[in-house]
Amino acid sequence: MGVITISREFGSGGETIARFVAEKTSFLLVNKDTIIKGLSEFGIEYPEEDPEKTVSSEESDQAADRYIEAMHDYIYDLAIRNSLVILGRGGSILFRDYPPALHVRIIAQFSYRVQKVMKLYDLNSETAVKLVKEKDREKKQYYRQVFDVNWDNLRGYELVLNTENIGLEDAADIIVSSYQIHAEPREVKGGPGSVEIENGIISPSADAEADKFMHPSEEEFAHMLDFYRLRWDYEPRTFLLEWDSEGNVVEAFSPDFYLPDQDLYIELTTQKPKQAWRKNRKIKRMKALYPEINVRLIDKRGFESLLKKHRINMDEGEEN
Repeated sequence: MGVITISREFGSGGETIARFVAEKTSFLLVNKDTIIKGLSEFGIEYPEEDPEKTVSSEESDQAADRYIEAMHDYIYDLAIRNSLVILGRGGSILFRDYPPALHVRIIAQFSYRVQKVMKLYDLNSETAVKLVKEKDREKKQYYRQVFDVNWDNLRGYELVLNTENIGLEDAADIIVSSYQIHAEPREVKGGPGSVEIENGIISPSADAEADKFMHPSEEEFAHMLDFYRLRWDYEPRTFLLEWDSEGNVVEAFSPDFYLPDQDLYIELTTQKPKQAWRKNRKIKRMKALYPEINVRLIDKRGFESLLKKHRINMDEGEEN
């Protein structure tokens, strides 16, 4: 199973690049049209309000949540049988724990994107500026609302391409070449950022760069641990969870923190309970495969409670 995810800024040419990449690799292109057509075959129709926009009513919010959940399941199901180029749809988050996946971000300066949008849609500059700002805002809200991550964080991508000074097909060629290198089995001992696999557990080398928080909540949690003088490591190990029939890893899990003194792994989630079911499933699977490993999920309510207590203790400490 091959997976290339492409996230793009509006007006950067990401849609065209994704199409080129799919053609050059013969991978299935998964975009909005693919999702709508595929889910309609199961009787799941696209909701009246776009699920990728912030919705206003409780009823439409529920419809969007159901559609998004079905969309994610559909993408996972496609990945079992096909190699995919996933355009948007939160692909880099959905396959974050799948090591062979290549995650790509397409960017360009705001002014460049405005010019492209003006030409593409025959708009005046004022309207194009409003449209680009609107699309950027919707993207940020969607990632925050659905995945509880910062869309502007580029650390979740192996490759970032600026299309201002590179042709779209050239960008596609770079992605294909990068994927071929990324997906090749290779010896990884001894180099910076290398990993070792033992008993289904991936451990980064001592030289691997650490403390790259994917979400502000993780950084806040780390500060809280420091306040109580608790030693911690950030995502020190990746646990393999699922393999396909050929023995390829198709799912893995990297808990956010490890507390060595407590011998405890901690995974944070600030998602709504109905959106955190996938993390709960991974925790359950991890416990089944690695019963000797202590792991705990701290949900949104538990995290907020910890922060409240921490802030009270900080205030008391300052008074003393």
